[in-house]
Amino acid sequence: MRYHASFYARWDAAEAEKLRRAFDLRAEQRVGRLSKGEAGKLMMLLALAVRPELLILDEPTDGLDPVVRRDVLSALLEYVSTQGATVLISSHLVHEQERVCDWIGVMDGGRLVAEMPMHAFRSGIKRLRIVGAPAHASPTPFGILARRAGTGREEEWVVRDWRDDMTSWFAGADTALREVVDLDLEESFVETLRAARDAGGRAA
Repeated sequence: MRYHASFYARWDAAEAEKLRRAFDLRAEQRVGRLSKGEAGKLMMLLALAVRPELLILDEPTDGLDPVVRRDVLSALLEYVSTQGATVLISSHLVHEQERVCDWIGVMDGGRLVAEMPMHAFRSGIKRLRIVGAPAHASPTPFGILARRAGTGREEEWVVRDWRDDMTSWFAGADTALREVVDLDLEESFVETLRAARDAGGRAA
């Protein structure tokens, strides 16, 4: 901690000590003998004690047990709420980000394939079960990520930007919306990624 502080004029020694106690790290511990969870907490301590306006974290909770993950994320959320800082998190732990992020971007192979507020990503992507779906959908008020054949005349559509008032679009004489299925965050992520890859394959 002293070594790290020597590089940063904005180092907050009081905050560092507060976090050390909150994370239950002993001051005399050698870094090389820290467990993975302790090392994760130390890395977060070092990042937050600098009091940054922008914090970029790459898999900050990777390999940590649930208790340590909660401690680390709680410290991060407290910092953002008190300092108004911006935090960019890169992570494959999709469900974990639902609790801490207000904006989400989906990347695939270095491409940003989708970005939107977290609430839109969480609530706007749905799976629709449709009977008598038209072969070629006319312009829709929602985006169609995927169309899959079901049994008989039924089709399954995965759509984005869905709102409840859009059910009226299916009021055609031979088309019926059978069901609207909510997706959890990971399912929404997978469907968005799959649609981007399918579109990339068709373009190629």
